[in-house]
Amino acid sequence: MAYYYEEPSHTFGEYLLIPGYTSADCIPENVTLRTPVTRFNKKAGEKSDLYMNIPMVSAVMQSVSDDKMAIALAKEGGISFIYGSQTIEDQAAMVARVKSYKAGFV
Repeated sequence: MAYYYEEPSHTFGEYLLIPGYTSADCIPENVTLRTPVTRFNKKAGEKSDLYMNIPMVSAVMQSVSDDKMAIALAKEGGISFIYGSQTIEDQAAMVARVKSYKAGFV
């Protein structure tokens, strides 16, 4: 079922960066793409339990999300979802391969 938002929506075409108009503290080092992964109620003052550094995830598709994709995304701060159209044992083995990768925090 479709949901209609009451407030106006925006598109990228509505935003324009004017050269020389931004402040001196508007530099790439001050930009964060940190994104919550879990559901929480921001209005109630809650905070998410899990964040990722870049808003990038892989699709839950057998031809897209495997252990190699999960490792590649984790190295960049993203997250991958293991597809469920396989046995529990295969899913656990795939997660184990990702978690056993030793090139940083994965």
